[in-house]
Amino acid sequence: MPTLPTHMPPLAALRAFEAVARLGSLSRAAAELNVTKSAVSHQLRALEADLGVSLLRRGGTVRRAETTEAGAALLASVQQALTLLETACRNARASARGTRRYNLNVSANPSLAALWLAPRIGRFIELHPDIDIQVFLHASQDPAWKAQDIDLAFLHVRALGPHLAAPGDIPLMTETVVPVCSPALVPPDERDDPAVFTRHRWLEEKHIDSPETDWRTWRPRLGLAESAGQDPLVLSGLSTVVAAAAAGVGIALGRAPLIDEELASGRLVALTPGLRMPGSWGYVMRIHANRPMDASLPALVEFLAEEGRGATLSWRQPVGRRMPRSLARAVERPPVGRGRRSPQA
Repeated sequence: MPTLPTHMPPLAALRAFEAVARLGSLSRAAAELNVTKSAVSHQLRALEADLGVSLLRRGGTVRRAETTEAGAALLASVQQALTLLETACRNARASARGTRRYNLNVSANPSLAALWLAPRIGRFIELHPDIDIQVFLHASQDPAWKAQDIDLAFLHVRALGPHLAAPGDIPLMTETVVPVCSPALVPPDERDDPAVFTRHRWLEEKHIDSPETDWRTWRPRLGLAESAGQDPLVLSGLSTVVAAAAAGVGIALGRAPLIDEELASGRLVALTPGLRMPGSWGYVMRIHANRPMDASLPALVEFLAEEGRGATLSWRQPVGRRMPRSLARAVERPPVGRGRRSPQA
């Protein structure tokens, strides 16, 4: 078997790919990167040739550039790597100028991190340029509190079973499930017609204890007979399901507010939105036990709690607690030095 190349593609090509995938347009990416449109196109072609795989669909009947399945998988890693590089450069500049900086480590599951958290972290650091945030991924509800020095974890919880919220957890948002697809897959005048579900592939997330993300639950709600439709294509992780739906593979059951960015950007559209179904799960924020408090973490928690409340209210009325008073008071205090934290018990 031939040995795979180990060299890294040029950073400029990876930046061009990320910008086009995020903005959906070569022209907009070129303007952001301050280069010509032809330069961006050349960098994309060179990157695809180097990797040996198509990363973006563009031109023809596609109105905006869309990632392929391979492109969606690469995009998450490229965005994380670019964020790390930008943070490191910002820290170097701040150090040279003697500016005080704060560092926070947060942990989330891959779907929440990629679909909901990443764009909001970007907006937060624009408001708080003195706070650097590194996002780690965890699975099976198990953040690496000690190994990754996690300050704040986002946990998927439900009212029943083993995945319960703990005392002191801060409610972030609840979920609502709604069918979604690429706008190119279903014309606007057919998006309220349940019959459309019999004409396209069904995409389903592999998700435990979540009947609302199972197409068998949706058949009677859509008035479909047991023989109607097809066996769904089951994929692991909502971010994978969203990428497949945005690429036009089929109709998915999306979990809002995690899919809100995709709906707002137009990469996905909702079908029969009146048939939305409450989710069995929600998210909470859990702070590392015995963490010394400064102004950085309360600022992040308050920002994300407000984002979560707004997102949930757009789908249904949430039920939850306010931020603990001790944490809220810390927002009012001036920054103080932070030491090392004791391990999570």
